[in-house]
Amino acid sequence: MILETKRLILRRLEESDANRLSQYRSKEEVAQYQSWDKYPINTAKKRCKYSNKVDLYRVGKDYNLAIQLKDNQEMIGDLFVCIISKKSISLGYTLDSDYWHQGYAKEILEAYFDYLKENGFKKVLCYIYPENIASKKILDYFEFEKFTSSYLYGDEGYKKNL
Repeated sequence: MILETKRLILRRLEESDANRLSQYRSKEEVAQYQSWDKYPINTAKKRCKYSNKVDLYRVGKDYNLAIQLKDNQEMIGDLFVCIISKKSISLGYTLDSDYWHQGYAKEILEAYFDYLKENGFKKVLCYIYPENIASKKILDYFEFEKFTSSYLYGDEGYKKNL
């Protein structure tokens, strides 16, 4: 386990999470705000296997962490983490649409930002598509500042000092 909040647990992905990961990431309403349309089971299996073994602090590595409900142990989403440098990290999140608008993203991000500070990180970057209004509101809540727009990828970059 990486950390625990009032309602959630953040932990490494396990190979047994592949079906669940593929299931919610393949939902049309979830995929519309991501760089994929469908998330096949083979992709999910590879990601889970890789994320379970990677060094969590190694510069240049990226991985996903599972977001799980404490009460019934259901995986409701994941955090994408990319270690840019010893002080900077790029972060993304994907929640199953069944769990949107319940405060889970804010709850896990707030705890994860504290975790990052405790582990020496100073800056967080996030990239979102402009039409993802809910994520923009979350970034505003945490006082992220827009610093770029990508014509190639069609997304916007936001940064926050911890």
